[in-house]
Amino acid sequence: MDAIAQDAGVAVQTVYFTFHTKAELLIVALELAGGGPDAPQAVLDRAWVGQVMDATTGPRRLALIVEHGNEIYARVGPLLRAVSAASSVDPDVDRAWQDLVARRRAGMSRIIDVFAARGELREGLDRSLALDLLFGINRAETYLAFTGECGWSMARYKAWQVATLARQLLPATAADAILAGRSEDVADLSFREELALFA
Repeated sequence: MDAIAQDAGVAVQTVYFTFHTKAELLIVALELAGGGPDAPQAVLDRAWVGQVMDATTGPRRLALIVEHGNEIYARVGPLLRAVSAASSVDPDVDRAWQDLVARRRAGMSRIIDVFAARGELREGLDRSLALDLLFGINRAETYLAFTGECGWSMARYKAWQVATLARQLLPATAADAILAGRSEDVADLSFREELALFA
């Protein structure tokens, strides 16, 4: 906290007055990094989430989740090691992180509800399993493994993720159209050219 105060040019008491605890400061840093410049901190309040909710097809909804959600992981990824290290020794940080994860899952639950209500999930797929699949595959830790340790480009990672989620969540015809590059739902998105690798 002393180092942060010095870097910000304020008294350390100001940092504590503003953020109260190290845990709160770290979580606010994650939320600000995730939102990017001038974006609302709450993910569900961001414009691209509105596009996800308003998408007219399941494939478009899924493609937008992948296109925009991974931009969050690119921004928060560098902070995750600090969160992991701090969580292991500071119960307040651990509780704050678990709350953030719970909010992320709750947001994904609302999105899965839209898929389910509009009949966009593959036949026989249980709603709770669909949520587990989205939550488990679409996460910062997976992003870091592929783009960091494996050296994949962002476009390749997004293509893999949308291919994997399409096969797991969507009816086969919709998944096939995405992977074959025939779907207009991905025509304007950054990973379209990489989809052939996972068809």
